[in-house]
Amino acid sequence: MSPHTTSFLSPIQTGWQALHHAILADGTLAVVVTDVDLAKEWMRIYASNGQIAPPSRIDRLTKSGRAQLLTWGADGWQDGPIFPLETPHPRVDRFSDGRWLMVGSRTRRKPNARVISSDGALLGRFMLGDGIEHIAIDSADRIWVGWFDEGMFGGGWSVPGMEWPPSSNGVACFAPDGSVVEVPSWPEEAGMIADCYVLTPAGSGVWTSPYTDFPLVRFVPGEPARWWRNELAGPKAIAVDATYALVAGGYRDDAARLALVHLDEPGSGQPAVPLATWRMPLRPAPPPLNDWAPVWETPSLLTGRDSTLHLIDDGKWHQWRVADAVAALGLP
Repeated sequence: MSPHTTSFLSPIQTGWQALHHAILADGTLAVVVTDVDLAKEWMRIYASNGQIAPPSRIDRLTKSGRAQLLTWGADGWQDGPIFPLETPHPRVDRFSDGRWLMVGSRTRRKPNARVISSDGALLGRFMLGDGIEHIAIDSADRIWVGWFDEGMFGGGWSVPGMEWPPSSNGVACFAPDGSVVEVPSWPEEAGMIADCYVLTPAGSGVWTSPYTDFPLVRFVPGEPARWWRNELAGPKAIAVDATYALVAGGYRDDAARLALVHLDEPGSGQPAVPLATWRMPLRPAPPPLNDWAPVWETPSLLTGRDSTLHLIDDGKWHQWRVADAVAALGLP
């Protein structure tokens, strides 16, 4: 296994349930928790084999529930603001001045982004579209959003002056007030983008590796996109340091794959050269019911932030730094 560090996380306080983990710009681990048991209701829906309409009790619990933001520190979980839950599928990040951004992954044509103060006060709302897979705030406090296929092709959102909503591009950048900063020009030679599998904030931009061909693409506002061809299908997280990248995840058995690749300059379609492959410590899933069933348990978090990959699974927080993997192989 590639060199990495592991921290053991304390259980969430009784009466609260974790919904979404995130790594903030300073490397802090944050989690959105709620005081309503959404997990029990989702299990009831799954056990019914589709006979129960999902919105029923989920909607009621979401409307009545509270959310709280916790951060991990030297003394364990630190309490943050408490506010109405509103969404069963939250995404979260934090601005440099301490304000929080809370975004609902799904929306019914209503503003789904909230800016929340450090004491839980609602400071503003705006629309970021339906079908959100990832959000990230870069070093300039710009908001990056990546959508999955339903968000890209589902419509139902319009922005004045734009023929198509930003979500149709798969990736877009917004100011802290929700106004569009840039919809990056996608390099046509990199193939079709139909689902933003990965979105890693790094400096003043982001890295992504989208379906269908999974190129490694670098977006920075005002600059041409840079991209590399990639042979690793289905990645879920990437971290980049100079000309090296760690690429984590994949389909079925490759979900536990961790690979180091080299990114040759200048980023105009060159191949990402595989250098080494390891296995991440995922837990095996129960015996598969079909050929498409997952081989590994889905972790609580698998993501990249700048030059570090993060995996949270079974109460453990694993971190891999690109520089450590490079050094372990004796590379310059």
